[in-house]
Amino acid sequence: MIKFLFLFFVFFNLCFGAYEKELDNFDNNFITSKADAQIKFHQQLKSLYIQSVINEDEKTKIELLKRLIISSNVLNLDDRSYAEELKESGVSQSSINALRKAVIKDKKRNNSPNNTEISTFSQTQSQKNISKEKKDEDINKKVEKKPQIQNNSLDTKKENDKIYILSSNKINQSIELKLNTNLNENDVKSFVLDEKGNYRHISDFNGVLEGGKKEYKMDDYRVVISQYNPKTIRIVIYAKERIPITFDFNDKKLKISKQSSTVLKTPKKETTQKDLPKKQEIKPVKTQNSQDKKPKQDKKDPLYVLDVDKISNAVILNLSDTLSDDEISVFGSKDQKFFRQIVSFKGILEGNRKNFTFGKNNITVTQYNPKTVRIVLSSPKEFDISKNLEDKSLTLGFQKDNKKTSKSDDKKNKNNNNKNVLSSNFKSKKIIVIDAGHGGKDSGALGNKQGTLKEKNIVLSTALKLGSELKKRGYRVLYTRSTDQFINLRDRTKFANDKRADLFISVHANAAPNAKKAKSAEGVETFFLSPARSERSKKAAEKENQGDFEEINYFSKQSILNFLNREKIVASNKLAIDVQKNILTQTRKKYKIVDGGVREAPFWVLVGAQMPAILIEIGYITHPSEGQRIASKTFQDILAKGIADGVDSYFYHNR
Repeated sequence: MIKFLFLFFVFFNLCFGAYEKELDNFDNNFITSKADAQIKFHQQLKSLYIQSVINEDEKTKIELLKRLIISSNVLNLDDRSYAEELKESGVSQSSINALRKAVIKDKKRNNSPNNTEISTFSQTQSQKNISKEKKDEDINKKVEKKPQIQNNSLDTKKENDKIYILSSNKINQSIELKLNTNLNENDVKSFVLDEKGNYRHISDFNGVLEGGKKEYKMDDYRVVISQYNPKTIRIVIYAKERIPITFDFNDKKLKISKQSSTVLKTPKKETTQKDLPKKQEIKPVKTQNSQDKKPKQDKKDPLYVLDVDKISNAVILNLSDTLSDDEISVFGSKDQKFFRQIVSFKGILEGNRKNFTFGKNNITVTQYNPKTVRIVLSSPKEFDISKNLEDKSLTLGFQKDNKKTSKSDDKKNKNNNNKNVLSSNFKSKKIIVIDAGHGGKDSGALGNKQGTLKEKNIVLSTALKLGSELKKRGYRVLYTRSTDQFINLRDRTKFANDKRADLFISVHANAAPNAKKAKSAEGVETFFLSPARSERSKKAAEKENQGDFEEINYFSKQSILNFLNREKIVASNKLAIDVQKNILTQTRKKYKIVDGGVREAPFWVLVGAQMPAILIEIGYITHPSEGQRIASKTFQDILAKGIADGVDSYFYHNR
């Protein structure tokens, strides 16, 4: 019976190409594997599940949740959180109960010392051959007699009629898309927007993109593949000047590349004005002439509004680059019903028009014309607009009151950006636990052969400065250690849990794996807890985990299985992004800092934390100059401000 359950799931793998290999491997090997291997499978599912949540991939999330319920029941784990999420996604309770009963002991193998888990899902050959309508009726009638998965994603419509992009890869200077079926050039509608310094070749076709938006950069152009709307995939080629693009359709593949010739080849079916979204202009593809061949001045890349987030009484536009205040125009208007404030700037809005309501107030973000993004704030009552530019974000909203602040307050708010948006009362209720890595007998990494530069001392000094900065801002701060003492790994997060902390921040310094790489390995990195996603993350985790190796036994396999909580991982990821961004903003004012990025890794010190938790590698102690820099009190002061700014930003955006 094993094969029936997994054949059932294999059917869905065609719809979830981004995770196809992992799901296929689970479906074919989980049940017949030994306990240790089953634990690894379960752990991998959790990691993929977290990624599907972060990527907002609802279909893949549902498929992973189903398998997590099955693996949880095999391993005798609590599956209630997965079941609850499936219910929220529209899966019925009877289907969830069927999943829980999907794996039972095979009575025929009871006499065998190695009992094998098998599925109760089965399907007769006659059921396979009956018509689609008859099949739907039979499944519904037999749901009480035999457990069946009533999956919302199991749409009895002809799935083969849908086109799925299963995967995409960059091959030299071209992109290859793998599809679930053949695509014809007549299925693709293409048009061109040929503006000076901003050429766009846009192609749409009906289909589903698995795994979220993709972007690939070539030498002289870039390709963005996205789900333009629920039914349409959009492929946009961006370039500074007109380039010839070719689409090759061959054996369930679509290859996008730049033609060597000067003639632009596009799919035959060109759109008309009616096919285009409102207010979008189609410009005919011009043949190249002598003017086209003239060298064009290198212009700044266009500004993109990547996405828009809603907060209490405002929206935050996340931009591809910085925007200055003098590039923004604001004017007001009024009619019989509404007062309006209209904000405009040159840019391109990714995706469709966006509309947000705040009671009787409203904010609309739209592409006013091919070059201009327009934001309209409207209210039945007269209002003042709040506008805040910070790095690559623009916040626009309704001021809560019209009281004029003093000049000193205005200046203070301008300097502190998001920090003063949070009230002192809000901050006073937030407990932040700061964990200085290593300590006592565990010196951590060493910066030189003499052993005078020790990780434990540098991170303690930094942690104390960070705590002082956060206290100045009104937060409650606690330390896992404030002196040179050794603390067990498990006691660090236990301390944070016992104190009901809101955040856990562990401070460490990185080290090169060998002397050969000591001169080149540098940069600031921020980690959040997850199974390692790269060799570099794995190495970083191994280094920090060595300090208290015997304590790892405390984290049994059962603990590992339960540490991945979706909400906490997503929140930790957001905290890591805010902290890394603000560290770079502060430190780069004075130093040339390498951005090591936000990464996932299985740091034992973060296991068990019941709140958003991150680990910051403030730099490489083994690097000739960076090692000395992170030991500098001046640099530590700037670093502390950057981390504190990240904490402010996280709380501001996640209130």
